[in-house]
Amino acid sequence: MAPSSEAMQRHRTRRAFVYRRGVGWIFGAVLVVFAVKFLVSAGSWVGWQVTPQDGVGTPGLFKATACAPAGDGYRCTGAFREDESHRTYDDAVFVFSSRPVEGGLTPLYRSPDGGYSYGDPDEVTTGMLGGASMVFGAAALMVGSGIFFLATGYTPRPPRMYGSWSRWGRVSFGEAWQIVRSRAPLLWSIVGLCALGLVLLVVGPLVALLA
Repeated sequence: MAPSSEAMQRHRTRRAFVYRRGVGWIFGAVLVVFAVKFLVSAGSWVGWQVTPQDGVGTPGLFKATACAPAGDGYRCTGAFREDESHRTYDDAVFVFSSRPVEGGLTPLYRSPDGGYSYGDPDEVTTGMLGGASMVFGAAALMVGSGIFFLATGYTPRPPRMYGSWSRWGRVSFGEAWQIVRSRAPLLWSIVGLCALGLVLLVVGPLVALLA
């Protein structure tokens, strides 16, 4: 049986290890969890944006007659009138992100299955592709950064706080970088994810603005 002094020393060593890296671990875990939630939440929107539907949408005007809160938006019922044929659908339903003026006219497209959207459902625009690029870029950058914090325990903080934090977050960026450099698979994973995220974040706005 090991002497109590040796057991205490091992305990202090483990405690010091956690103290030094605990804040970085928490910060990294929050980043990764937030990135996953962000990607899951935006995934359906991205899929709808960049996946063309069958059939050509019919342009027209939607006139809201009644609206009620529905989740993060407002579900409005009203009438939709096609631009060319002037055919009217009195059972039209559309969900707005903000409450529209009842009786106001909103340009929409009616898909063959009876749904309504701001854009033609069979067309994928450069703006949609740019938005999808930025969503995936932000998620990749957050995951890459989160892995860096989780693997090293690094905690970013202003230089003036170095002396005031006697226990928590004492892993410097230089030390964290040395840890990452010593593990090639970890290094290339972090660099690859962060580089991909930055490229997508830059390409997204360029595609939307320059196309």
